[in-house]
Amino acid sequence: MPSAIGRAMALFAAAALTLLTLQSPAAAQSASLRIPYLGYPADQQLALNGKPVVSPEDAAIDRVIRTQIIRVRKGQKYEPHPAIWKISDADTTIYLFGTIHSLPYGFRWRNPGLDAVIARADLLLLESLSDDNEQVSFVAGVPGGEAGLIPLADRVSRRYRPQMIALQQALPEDLVAQLDAMPTWLAAITIGSIRDMQAGEIETAGADDWLERHFLAVGRPVEAIEDNQQVVINLNGISEKAQRQMLEAALISQPSEAAAIDRPAHAWAQGEVGPDSPLIIHPRDLDPSAAMAAPLLNDRNAAWTDDLIRRLDEHPGVILFAAGAGHFVGHGSVIERLEARGIRVERVQ
Repeated sequence: MPSAIGRAMALFAAAALTLLTLQSPAAAQSASLRIPYLGYPADQQLALNGKPVVSPEDAAIDRVIRTQIIRVRKGQKYEPHPAIWKISDADTTIYLFGTIHSLPYGFRWRNPGLDAVIARADLLLLESLSDDNEQVSFVAGVPGGEAGLIPLADRVSRRYRPQMIALQQALPEDLVAQLDAMPTWLAAITIGSIRDMQAGEIETAGADDWLERHFLAVGRPVEAIEDNQQVVINLNGISEKAQRQMLEAALISQPSEAAAIDRPAHAWAQGEVGPDSPLIIHPRDLDPSAAMAAPLLNDRNAAWTDDLIRRLDEHPGVILFAAGAGHFVGHGSVIERLEARGIRVERVQ
């Protein structure tokens, strides 16, 4: 999904945790290559007679995050080596690095090879920038805007209405209102995030966020390869019938096991990009009509390929292009499209 949507989902999931009296903590930041992974920060709590005073809410989120960190670390009995590719000409080198937009607490993904690429790059190229994402309207392109959106319970058939009502009854009223104010496709994706949360998954920011923060901290430029607002408008152009099929599919989906949720991140961190990679995007899993395939994946891959080739011709220097890993894997990927255009793509990690 576009990084702006991934970040929006992380924020919504954090808010949804209030129904379990949980609250997502702020992540620590630093200004060097030693910026830490996002994790649970040092407690900043009141003390009484030398003992911390911990609210039930803080204690609950502490237990859940620490449990997740232990689980994730047990699953990472390997040194990360995510896939990196390179295209180049006489005066330009572009590194292609697939990312995960939202990662579990405690997940390790950097290694010396990637850090060397980060240190060498003159420019970071992302799908979108954090400041731009804050300006994205998710109802742009919806007929009638937000006023044209009817309650989600009225966007599903009678067959699926009980599942929708049950979900809404489990959520605070303000979160129900937020879901009702979303385009149908976005509500479907959000419900999927809630399912993961119910399975015990708490995700924080992803590799894109770390990279953006680091490049800005060391004074190197960061650019976006696309207009995220236009991507949202394109997604809002999907037929409402197809969007409602997505919504109903999300309603009947079952929470995944933690291991299944973590599998794509582990595959990514180990550089597994073959034909059976969990990173390959399967739109039909949540998109029965495959209506999102063009605006979410194919059209963007084609546009990015054009942009990268143009930058090879016009922008000397070293560029690190970091975007969702699913765009670099499988049929129609950016890698495949570059090779079809006669560009030599070298995998360097």
